[in-house]
Amino acid sequence: MTRKLDLSGCWNDVMQLFRTHRELLLSVAGVFILLPGLAFAMFVPPPQSPPDADLTTIYANMQSFYQENFGWIILIGLLNGFATIVMLVLMLDPSRPSVSEAMRRAFSIILPYYAMGVLSGVLTFLGSLAFILPGIYIFVKLIVAGPVMVAERAHTIIAPMRRSWALTKNNSGRILIFLLVVAVTAFFVYITSVTVFGIVIRLALDGEIAGTLTTLVDAVISMLLTVLMVCVYAGIYRQLAGPGPEDIAREFA
Repeated sequence: MTRKLDLSGCWNDVMQLFRTHRELLLSVAGVFILLPGLAFAMFVPPPQSPPDADLTTIYANMQSFYQENFGWIILIGLLNGFATIVMLVLMLDPSRPSVSEAMRRAFSIILPYYAMGVLSGVLTFLGSLAFILPGIYIFVKLIVAGPVMVAERAHTIIAPMRRSWALTKNNSGRILIFLLVVAVTAFFVYITSVTVFGIVIRLALDGEIAGTLTTLVDAVISMLLTVLMVCVYAGIYRQLAGPGPEDIAREFA
């Protein structure tokens, strides 16, 4: 029997996960998300186009930028993915591991996790070729495959995807609404925060210091929103899978 996703309950669970594991999550995200992203932003100059450049020139500059930095972009993506696995282990592993223990476990499942992510991405892309909607549906159906692999120790590629498909049965619309609300809210928070902090910094300072601080603020906010989204995936899984034995024991303690 599938459970109905309670949107307000899911958000409360997301916030509880973040509050409970805040220090550990931020320490992992700081090392594997913030620092690599900040280093890339500071030491790799973004593509520059003249103000009167047409779309063809802008596209060519962007293409050249990604080609020249392809290796670094892939490395940062792999580090971000590793951070996601570690954070999921910290939140969903009933043994309550330390950061070092979570990293060891994350490293042991990193290959099937990445392979599953690639397969899910390919399926979503193929679905998107058919008028977008099938791709969105596949994305939603596989949204908790990562948490399943971590929480249920399903260390194969297909089993977590099947389990995610089953857990999300009759909940696709609710999950999509929840994700859209969170994503749109996070987008506006990001834009507003970066804009406001950027204006204040450039009014107070100038030159390279202002640029460096603006880049730092951008990186920190991006990191926080990434942590939030990992908590969202874990919260959706917990809502659909139901409380684990340790949660039930905690309720009656």
